Amino acid sequence: MISIMAVNISKAADLIRNMGWRYVGFRVRYELLRRSGLYRSKFPTAPAFRQYITLENWKNNGKQFFFESREQLTIPKFQDTGLRERYEAIRNGKILMFNSLLTDLGNEYDWITNPDTGYKYDIGKHWTEIADYSAEAGDIKFVWEKSRFCYLYDIIRYDYHYGEDCAEFVFREILSWIKNNPVNCGPNYRCSQEISLRVLNWTFVLYYYKNSRHLTENVFNEMQYAIFHQMEHVYSNIDFSRIAVRNNHAVTESVALYLAGMFYSGMPGAETWKKNGRKWFEEEIAYQIYEDGSYLQFSMNYHRVVAQLLTWGIVLAGRNGEKMSNIVYDRAKRSVRFLATCMVEENGWLPNYGANDGALFFTLSEGHFRDYRPQVQALAAALGVDAGIAACEDAAWYGIAGMPAEQMLIGQGRYSFPKGGCYVIREHETLTFIKCGSYKDRPLQADNLHLDVWY
Repeated sequence: MISIMAVNISKAADLIRNMGWRYVGFRVRYELLRRSGLYRSKFPTAPAFRQYITLENWKNNGKQFFFESREQLTIPKFQDTGLRERYEAIRNGKILMFNSLLTDLGNEYDWITNPDTGYKYDIGKHWTEIADYSAEAGDIKFVWEKSRFCYLYDIIRYDYHYGEDCAEFVFREILSWIKNNPVNCGPNYRCSQEISLRVLNWTFVLYYYKNSRHLTENVFNEMQYAIFHQMEHVYSNIDFSRIAVRNNHAVTESVALYLAGMFYSGMPGAETWKKNGRKWFEEEIAYQIYEDGSYLQFSMNYHRVVAQLLTWGIVLAGRNGEKMSNIVYDRAKRSVRFLATCMVEENGWLPNYGANDGALFFTLSEGHFRDYRPQVQALAAALGVDAGIAACEDAAWYGIAGMPAEQMLIGQGRYSFPKGGCYVIREHETLTFIKCGSYKDRPLQADNLHLDVWY
């Protein structure tokens, strides 16, 4: 008994030493509130329907998105076999999960069944009662994947390039999700990052189909109600990502609050979302991206996630006459330099270093999942920088293609990123990358001395 107690005390001491009292205190309080059921009152279920903003008021709110609407886009059109195949797969109930696994969910998918295990979550349970993983249910990420609505970018791009109106299908998908996911219940309210991505992607849909006859007052009413309660959830729970997690989740949630507050300004609390979301976004970027441009999650894929979120925040702030703190632009530019330095020029691939769960939230061009050029080029364009990457479709969707840019030359030579512990040698036909550093922030993987040699 004494031996077991000594081990537990030692583990507790290690936790406090590694994570700090702020983290430990927050997690203890969080778990007490969650397990006691007190969080149920903070996140109520079945709130009465309310029209927070009308479709007309939203259309005339004076805010500038990446584009005005589908009709005003001037992106060069093309027809691609891969895009058409993905479109047809989606219309037949299949989606590409984790950007690698084509999964048949069926046309009557209920949004709460894990396709990997067949487990159906109890939609009557409050989100605090849902586990991220169990032997019976499996990994909850299999349920979250479609509910992000990232697959709609393939639908929208097909709609644009092939000239086939898909608005009815898109809004039917969104209304199906709303019907099958009561507020603050079930697995799809479990993670605030997932909620944030869903709202950002729905916002892209609303602007693209802004003038569609399928965007009726009834459709918008359902969406505005769901958007309000999802963003209220994110705002009320953001301390979890900013204290307990402190990674790309916090960046996603803070920029979503800023942008939701901007584009749904008539909603109660929207000004508070916007003000605090922007402040937290600036703080997270300053904290999470090191001075040398490397990233505290020690992952190329998660760094790309943040690069895309930076593009959204920087471009949309500028479109609406706002400017982030200087450190956001500085760290964004340093990120471009870091990612471009580690990139193989011929195919845009980077060393598959660090955690990689297949995340790519906003797919706005063709290409392999491992090709980072579209996302890095878009962020560079948002900053007015030419990183030596050929123009990609992403930048065109963001409305920043062809803008004047300063040169960022990345030639042959040796490059050091000591804060992240990354070192690169670029030569005529080779690229060598090694991770060799000491950790200031907790790593997800034991990856010191990871070595890539590309020829």
